[in-house]
Amino acid sequence: MRHIEAVLSCKRLVSSSLRRRTGLLCFCLCVMFSSTAAAAELRNDTIRLSLDSTENGVPRISEATWLATGDPIFTAAETTDGFNAWLPDALTLTSGVTQKHLRWYVTERTRFFRAEASRDFAGGLTVTWIVELAKQGSLFRVHIRMRNLGTEALPVKWFPSWSAKWTVADGLRWARWWAPLTYQRAEADLSSGAQIKLGSRLHSSDENEDGVNPYWIVGTKNARFYFGLEWCGGWDAKIVSSADGKAFEFAVRLPPEETQLELEPGETIHGPSLLITPVRQTDEVDNRFEWMAQRRALAEVLYGGPPPSFPLTYDHWYSIRFDVGADFLNRQVAAMAPYSFDAFIVDAGWYDKVGNWVPDAAKFEPGEFEDILKSLKDSGVKTGIWSCPQFVDPSVSAVPGKLEDPPYFESFVDGFLLDLADVDFSTLLTSHVATLRDRYSADWWKYDQALFTGESRAGVMKNVLAFQHALKAVREANPDLTIENCQSGGRMINELTLLATQTSWLRDGDGPGMAHARENVETALGALEFVFPWSVYRWTNNFDRMNAANNELTRFYCRSAMAGTWGISSDLAGMTIDQQAVILKEIENYRRINDIKKDCRYEIQQPADGASVASVSFFGEQNAAVLLYRWDRQGAFTQKVKLSKVNEDLWYQVTDADTGTQRRILGKKLIKKGVSVTFSGDRLSALLFVEPSN
Repeated sequence: MRHIEAVLSCKRLVSSSLRRRTGLLCFCLCVMFSSTAAAAELRNDTIRLSLDSTENGVPRISEATWLATGDPIFTAAETTDGFNAWLPDALTLTSGVTQKHLRWYVTERTRFFRAEASRDFAGGLTVTWIVELAKQGSLFRVHIRMRNLGTEALPVKWFPSWSAKWTVADGLRWARWWAPLTYQRAEADLSSGAQIKLGSRLHSSDENEDGVNPYWIVGTKNARFYFGLEWCGGWDAKIVSSADGKAFEFAVRLPPEETQLELEPGETIHGPSLLITPVRQTDEVDNRFEWMAQRRALAEVLYGGPPPSFPLTYDHWYSIRFDVGADFLNRQVAAMAPYSFDAFIVDAGWYDKVGNWVPDAAKFEPGEFEDILKSLKDSGVKTGIWSCPQFVDPSVSAVPGKLEDPPYFESFVDGFLLDLADVDFSTLLTSHVATLRDRYSADWWKYDQALFTGESRAGVMKNVLAFQHALKAVREANPDLTIENCQSGGRMINELTLLATQTSWLRDGDGPGMAHARENVETALGALEFVFPWSVYRWTNNFDRMNAANNELTRFYCRSAMAGTWGISSDLAGMTIDQQAVILKEIENYRRINDIKKDCRYEIQQPADGASVASVSFFGEQNAAVLLYRWDRQGAFTQKVKLSKVNEDLWYQVTDADTGTQRRILGKKLIKKGVSVTFSGDRLSALLFVEPSN
């Protein structure tokens, strides 16, 4: 594996097993049945998946079992719709289907234990069900492949991801999911006959038509099932619980408007992958930690890339937007030294025209743009650059392939969208990124803007696949490149973009001041329930336009972006000395808590109307840190903070970063009674460091 250090921060769960990946271990963990048996199983060191087919001949995971105890995770039953849950009615069977005709073929791959089972349908269509079990842990991945072996093109009305009906032993409780952009949690009772519909249009986490992020959790009395969709386009999902609250049925697919697929003779296509992680606990902190750790371990073996980190970044966008030029950039470079930025990203506006990715001659002298970025890189700052190579301006550059048909024009960038399925987008994107790196010293690439349109020549599904293949190709060709997933400000969050990139722009916002600071807190704490901390990218904008004398507000604003990765977008030369001093102190605090955040073990108190505070407590191996934000409480008050994951037998020194107050408290007391934090009438936030005391 590349960059094994990326998962060591989650070593309490996975690192020891990762280091034991020998040929003998893989052999011992492999399947127990013949690879051509009618029934088969996949097993690793944690769970066993039993595979067969229903009475109607639908391939399925018939049962999942915890190996340590032999307890069932779930048992499967026939879904309500049978084959209709998988295929449109127009795709009728060629002959009767019986279980004896089914074969599961099992193989061991580098990253998974894998099983496949296929059925033949009318017109030469072959459908293959694929189940992949990670080599450690409880995470497995399911998806569908279709192939046209006929002589005529086959229209596919909609495309399935996975459908199943699972019975659980301990009773259903609820389902949980999150709104896009705001990341506010929604929850519904599953204990008796609930029906839930989730989805997003065009991009995976768009707010249009009541979209949601492609993540949800099904909670039982003693366990959790975490679901995440590896798909950048639109999708939908249906979850239905039984009347007795003992079983739930789900169907995840691409609806017709997100499919638009015609499968040509000889063509093969893979649909969206659904990642499922059962966890047998009810402790929210530990459950999320285990889910995060297994996903991060999978990301490492699937995609690699730089290990998780929490850089302090600079980006000009909210300060000057498209008007960026040499004078502004040089002014920022001259003023940036005290802040010790890790990365400096040049956002939209630096180029001539989309499709002609050379510096705008009206803003930069020949070689000037390149020299600025090279000087940054030579000083140890990672240089980043924004682009949207899926758009071109045909008046200034040759079109590499075809434009989308019907044409899609984006006024924000003055360009037309390419036909991604026609242009060999993998080659184009890989070459584009290589050029940015070679010509502009870029070790950070930020991609942005719409990628798909509702009406296209090839259909939405093929365009989504073209982008996904291209992103994977860029990742593979650039293992050291930091990739920032922006895509129109948070509209493409999913298991591919989170696992293959290093950070994500979650939501646009202007600032400066309290309104944006509160939005930052709501966004970051909401996203932390399913987004990796290093992907939770929040911005503090235009400090130079704030009331520089209000140190409490400046401090609160800084801390509003510190739960994940912190970016600053301001005219650095416009800061006052006093304001800069507050920011520099918070940068020091930010760096101090970042190592703790890598562990992905944290407890969140979400913002709520009328609440005194919102907070997040991060727990490391031996230490902890707590960020508290005044919410709706006025005046002076005292807030109790309990620390549920410290060691109850250790003594800790709890330091208030603002007042310098230090207290020595036994872990058991921190867990049960907590520590008191005093908010004076004007105090807006608090930061505690919790370290073992001798």
